[in-house]
Formats: sequence, C-alpha cells, structure tokens
Amino acid sequence: MSVFSSIGCLLNQHDPVRREVTWNGRTYVGICRHCNAAIQRNGRRNWRKRKNAAGEQHDIPTPS
Repeated sequence: MSVFSSIGCLLNQHDPVRREVTWNGRTYVGICRHCNAAIQRNGRRNWRKRKNAAGEQHDIPTPS
C-alpha cells in the first residue's frame, strides 16, 4: 500500500478491484484494492466504504 492510497482510504476515497465489482440490484459493490474494505459506488469514480446491510458482511463466511 502506498502512502497516497492509504491517505485516500483514510479519507474514505477508495479504488475498487475492477474485476471484482458486481451489481447487486441497487448499486455496484466491490472491494478496495488498497485496504480490502467493502465499498460501493455512489457516482462516477466515487467509491465509498459500504455500510453493511443485514446479512451482508464482508470477509465473514455464513454458516450453512
């Protein structure tokens, strides 16, 4: 992680891993390429940390 990317993540300005971005029916969601946070697109080139909805937790497997 470079200094500039870490500052961007601290300011909630993330950059997605493009091939991991998906459409969930409401918005585009993905994972930040620098800090691995769950993010969502709020506009063109405007990616912010995602507020987890019920049942949508990042990096936590669901029991089956």
